[in-house]
Amino acid sequence: MSAEKSAGATWRGGFNDRCEFPVAKIGFLIEPSHGSCLLQQTNIMPKSHGQPKSIEAQMESSDSEEREHTESPPVPPEDEPMPETGADVENVQSEEWWSSSAAAPDWSEPATEAPATEASPRKEPGTADVYFCGHTSLFPLSRALRAIAQERLTGLLRAFWEQEPIELLARDGEVVFVTTRDPDLYCPETPPAIADVDAVLIDRARNQQKETGTPFFLTLARQESIGLQSALELMHHHGQQLFSELWSAPRTWVMFEKNADLLSDVADIPGEPNVRDWALETLRLVDNPEQPTSFNPTSIPGFTRDGFERVQRLKLTSDEAQFASQFNGARSVQQIAKNLRFDLKSARQLLFRFLALEVVECWPGSTAAKPEKQSFFKRLGWRDR
Repeated sequence: MSAEKSAGATWRGGFNDRCEFPVAKIGFLIEPSHGSCLLQQTNIMPKSHGQPKSIEAQMESSDSEEREHTESPPVPPEDEPMPETGADVENVQSEEWWSSSAAAPDWSEPATEAPATEASPRKEPGTADVYFCGHTSLFPLSRALRAIAQERLTGLLRAFWEQEPIELLARDGEVVFVTTRDPDLYCPETPPAIADVDAVLIDRARNQQKETGTPFFLTLARQESIGLQSALELMHHHGQQLFSELWSAPRTWVMFEKNADLLSDVADIPGEPNVRDWALETLRLVDNPEQPTSFNPTSIPGFTRDGFERVQRLKLTSDEAQFASQFNGARSVQQIAKNLRFDLKSARQLLFRFLALEVVECWPGSTAAKPEKQSFFKRLGWRDR
């Protein structure tokens, strides 16, 4: 997807290094309501100070400047160095670039010619191709994950919040792993699986994670301190635990950078092809979710436009499947919990998962259609004859 580059946005760190790059502005760029997209626009018309000059004054000013320019002697070589020949060529080519006839490249010439390079500048090292970005209040995490899976994207999903940014590495629409440059946030304690590893090697691997973002489990596996399969299991668990913190974070900004070079060092790391179930697993790790303002025990959940189709493709637990089967647009959360003999805390956690995945949405109980009340005789089993 082609995108216009807008210079001036500085993001912190990639997977391999920390660099500055221009942010691309694309068609479906999401502009958050609680923040800007950090894109700076170049001022096309400068602001004038004081009273504007008349046309005659401007003409006299321009004539006087031309006379001064023609009458003034050239600058001596010792005061100002003469420009090199390459600089003159660049000035001439930049002027001719504005002419449509002179700017047309000659396809018979080799691709290494200077004019062709100037007409189509190549992407400089350290720049990034931003595919989407936005605040999670308008561009939720589930939508970002679906975009990665559906578009089969390769690159890095960065989530900026109150702590060190969390980075998700994706390859062809699959989740490779989740990491951060804060090892204590990634894994605060030493897992029993690496208890026998030398503490000095663990500290070195954790310090390397601070610099490059590479999970220290993977570094230990590269050094043959632990097995690769054991490292993959630890990366899977701690990566999901880390990503689960974002679901209930109050303010999060996400950005996806398309960059295939980030995958050069992890070609042997398998990816998770089922992003839907991977996201649901991270939601199950949220113990005390912060419900949105729409949550209320009397609120009535109902499927979104494509929620019913997407929920059928998820690998649900028995409680999740029973809870989802109660969504009919008339039952409240309290009534569903009563029917299934769930406490309100469990119902709240289950509802949070479906809301985060954008499978359901809730309406206030007062605005929803209430079921038809049965008469006294119908409740007793009498029927009209």
